[in-house]
Amino acid sequence: MATSNKEIYSSKEISPSDQVISKIKELINSGVLKPGDRLPAERKMADEFGFGRAQIREALHKLEFYGIIKTLPQSGSVINRLDITAIDGLISDVLHLQNYDFFSLVETRIMLEVNAISLCSERWTESDMKEIEHAHNNFLKYWNTNERVSYDFAFHRAIAEASHNHVIKSMLMIITPDILAIYNKERFCPPSTNVVDEHVKMLECIKNRNSNDAARLMEQHMQGVLEFAKTKL
Repeated sequence: MATSNKEIYSSKEISPSDQVISKIKELINSGVLKPGDRLPAERKMADEFGFGRAQIREALHKLEFYGIIKTLPQSGSVINRLDITAIDGLISDVLHLQNYDFFSLVETRIMLEVNAISLCSERWTESDMKEIEHAHNNFLKYWNTNERVSYDFAFHRAIAEASHNHVIKSMLMIITPDILAIYNKERFCPPSTNVVDEHVKMLECIKNRNSNDAARLMEQHMQGVLEFAKTKL
């Protein structure tokens, strides 16, 4: 039986962050961790689970977004006081995120990016603009290297941060790793001066607080990605 593109490009491999979540789930189900308990420090979990701290943070970010844990100032991450069965079900739902197909991830990313840049244009602060310009300048420096995709995402992440909408930022952080994995696998996003020009134009709209044009440019900017994703259906 032939294998469809959709099957190939579903994110079926378990990501490092989801493996971390699975290990935390095991600790909760076994009673080692209980509702109200504080999770071990990031460094300790990284050592015990065998993953980098970036993967640990990504896992905690997902768990916090879905209300499974909460982060308290100077106290670290604490498991919310929910019924064990409810926690188990919520974590299972988080882990099922990996079954979303590539097109759905890209389609969702575009909706989030368009809204993020619109809000960013209206809400950015001086410190936000410094971060956006820093990310933009890094992209200009590396756009013709193998690091361009990472720096491209950093520019988009800075825009999401400046939207001051934590849900948009969190959702982008959740879906970005799976999208990046496909980009790297397919060697998508070759060096392009068009992308550089589009970033310049979007930055100008943000600076001028022109949210409508910024959103329009972002949607146009993402069309190539959407067309690529359609070929994987």
